[in-house]
Amino acid sequence: MLKAMAKDAGFLKHKRITNHSVRKFLVQKLRNANIPPTETMAITGHKNVQSITNYSNISVEQQQK
Repeated sequence: MLKAMAKDAGFLKHKRITNHSVRKFLVQKLRNANIPPTETMAITGHKNVQSITNYSNISVEQQQK
């Protein structure tokens, strides 16, 4: 299903889109938007905060804060 959605959205064929990459992208976007980890967990289905930190990197702006 994800492959068909990527094709319909016009993603390039050489880009590898997986459930994992989409989930990681979402976690990073939510973190960059300062969404609390508990809300991110509710959206993504993660069971603990550590798994979210494994998925995301802190942006330079967030590190400076």
